[in-house]
Amino acid sequence: MEIRLAHPNEVGAITKILEEAKAFLAASGSSQWQGENGYPNQEDVIEDILENRGYVGLIEGEIVAYAAVYLGNQAEYAAIYDGKWKHDNYLYVTFHWIAVSEAYRGQRVAQTFLQGLIEGHKGPDFRCDTHEKNKAMQHILEKLGFVYCGKVPIDGERLAYQKIKHKSETSLYQEI
Repeated sequence: MEIRLAHPNEVGAITKILEEAKAFLAASGSSQWQGENGYPNQEDVIEDILENRGYVGLIEGEIVAYAAVYLGNQAEYAAIYDGKWKHDNYLYVTFHWIAVSEAYRGQRVAQTFLQGLIEGHKGPDFRCDTHEKNKAMQHILEKLGFVYCGKVPIDGERLAYQKIKHKSETSLYQEI
């Protein structure tokens, strides 16, 4: 899998993947990404691309995965409750809007994509949140070594996960 920053001409393909993910979440009974404003939407993707935080995963040249990668501190994460962060680093990497094309769902694409993003960023502190009914994402995060830490006030309430990267998870080669 190739992983790189998203390009402006890929907004349509990324938005399609996000729409497929919204339908999957709705079918599984989750209210995540089901708001009236269509969040995350095309405008959010454009902003991610302009801010150099939108990443795509490609297989044989086809965009199959998307995530927004935020570097720095997020106010919502400082408001963690019913738990605490394992390491309370001021700066960290946060993954948002992780989505995989429905044609590639169930093939470990999300796991490979996230592991590649972890290896490609210095870290060492990585965080992610998800809806309590998004069992698939919870499973993926746990397989990648993320640990449940508590809840954060994002779009209601989200389960918060954290991973501290090991030195062995650092990529020696990165194509940009």
